[in-house]
Amino acid sequence: MRKLQVFFVDSGRFIFVLLILLSAFSFAMFQGGLVSWTIFYAVLPFVCYSIALFIYPLNSLKVERIILTPRVENGENLKVNLSIKRKFRFPFLYTVVSEKWHNEDFLQSVGGGLKKIFVYGLRREIKLDYEIKDMPRGEHILEGVQIEVSDFFGWIRKTHFITAKNMILVYPKLTDLEYISMDTQYDRGAMVSPYNIVKDTTMATGVRDYQSGDRVSWIHWKSFARTQVLMTKDFEDRRSQKLLLIFDSRSSETFEEEIELTASILKEALTDQTELSFFTTDQDHTTFPVIQSEEQFDRVLVHLARIKPYGDATSKVSSDYRSSSQHGENTIIVTGSPDWLFLESVIGNRTSAKSVICFVVVKKEKHLQGAYENDIRMAESKGIKIYILTQEQFSTAFKEVKRF
Repeated sequence: MRKLQVFFVDSGRFIFVLLILLSAFSFAMFQGGLVSWTIFYAVLPFVCYSIALFIYPLNSLKVERIILTPRVENGENLKVNLSIKRKFRFPFLYTVVSEKWHNEDFLQSVGGGLKKIFVYGLRREIKLDYEIKDMPRGEHILEGVQIEVSDFFGWIRKTHFITAKNMILVYPKLTDLEYISMDTQYDRGAMVSPYNIVKDTTMATGVRDYQSGDRVSWIHWKSFARTQVLMTKDFEDRRSQKLLLIFDSRSSETFEEEIELTASILKEALTDQTELSFFTTDQDHTTFPVIQSEEQFDRVLVHLARIKPYGDATSKVSSDYRSSSQHGENTIIVTGSPDWLFLESVIGNRTSAKSVICFVVVKKEKHLQGAYENDIRMAESKGIKIYILTQEQFSTAFKEVKRF
């Protein structure tokens, strides 16, 4: 239907151009004289160009798009290079090139994408560079490029859409924060420690000079027999902290900030060699039981880049997650709405025997509504530590935890 409508519009414009030519010729024939023929010859070049433009096949145009910033985080700029090529030279005049996105609503908030008007001329290839500022987190799809050309007076206008798909994945912003693990589980029992390092004496990674206090069993006797110098085996530091991170995917006014904090904690905890588990309370109940490598972390980032709010702050949690959080891990919950129904569905009636921290993200200089006061008191009575953070406090979040 759309193509048929375009065909009738283009045909109507072409007939209009022919009528202009026929009218000018008839006027010159019947009126005669220098003036009337001058008008005819003055109109003739423009009419001929319009007819030639109508005949020119725009489907001979080819488009190549290069994404200059393949990895973009929330709030960063996207840089794109667009190359338009053609086989046959033709003097294009007014040319409009615009990118078409699958969802163009976000362009209004970032100041729009590519829509450029220029004179193409006789060039076979033209390159355009453009930049979209403050890209929002999410999956954005470029469908293709629309090219519109026009003659001198707009009598003939031709539009051609060239399919050129690209998927732009904008990742959550990662904030540098000082991660401090809550405890370390040794082979027997557990202890609180800000450092959480033990020596794995089953694996020697090298030797070093003997120091006072080193165990006799650590002495490298083969080296001593060869050099008569006491050397001590150097062992690998082993960490065995376990952390379960829970992200509340219900809609809130701080949803993007919550994702930023969640991704940042995961990054820093992975760098700290923590045994990570992660799940989100979205509609699909997405769970990542083990995150130990960069590849696994990248899969989590892709999930956080695509995730959308599910329900609202007053929505009931659609599932009971307590079974996912009963494996002895320390637990961190990131939310914008610390209501007890949600917290109870996630961690149940756990006591302070296991460390449970809830980071509540709020807007700058805005406090939680009084409706959450009873929920917070209930959570704290069950041993859950509540910390209210703004985006500016993310980098020092764990310092506040350590302080208490």
